[in-house]
Amino acid sequence: MTPHPEADRLARGLQRCLPLAAPWAGTLYRSASPRYANRDDLISGVGGKSAGARWNPPNSFRTVYASLEVETALAESLAHFRHFCLPVARALPRVLVALEARARRVLDLSDGAVRRTLGVSDRRLLREPWREENRRRREAMTQAIGRLAYRAELEGLLVPSAAHVSGRNLILFPANLDGRGSWIRIVNKEDLPEAFGLG
Repeated sequence: MTPHPEADRLARGLQRCLPLAAPWAGTLYRSASPRYANRDDLISGVGGKSAGARWNPPNSFRTVYASLEVETALAESLAHFRHFCLPVARALPRVLVALEARARRVLDLSDGAVRRTLGVSDRRLLREPWREENRRRREAMTQAIGRLAYRAELEGLLVPSAAHVSGRNLILFPANLDGRGSWIRIVNKEDLPEAFGLG
C-alpha cells in the first residue's frame, strides 16, 4: 500500500502534538457481531489489524475501535452497511459491550488546537474516503495519522465520529498499553463466551 503523500508533513505535525497528549480514563462502548463478541476477540485488536478502518491501514497493527457513547457505538457498527446501501437488517444481530479503559498518552483530535498543530481540519478527518483510497492500494490520510501515532508510541487517539453527529470514538493501540498504568477491560466479561476458535 502506498503511503499517504502528506505522511512526512503529518509526521512533523504529530511530533509537535506529542506534548499535547494527555491521560484518559472512562467507560467506552463497542458493538460487535456475535462471532467476535467473546472474551478474547473484543479487545485484542486483531480484527482491526487485519481489516483496517478509518484510523489504521489493513494488515498493519492491532487497533481497538470504541465509542464514548453507546449511540455512537451502534451508529459506527452500522456505518459500513449504510455506506454500501445495504439493509440494516443484514448487520444484525449485534452485541453491545461496555469497556473500561485507562491510558496515559492519548491525543485528542476532537480538540481544535490539536488539529491546528497537526495541520488538519475536522471536516477533512470526517470526510476522508478511506475505503476508496484502500481500494486503490493507497493509505488514507486518517490511516497515516493512526500509523504515525502508533509508531510514536501514543496509546490512543480521541477522534470525532463520522457516523454520529457530536459523537466521539477512542482508538486504542493495545501493543502500546503497558498493562500497569494503561489498560482496557471488558465490563461483565464473565457474561461473554470464550473464543469460538473461528480465527
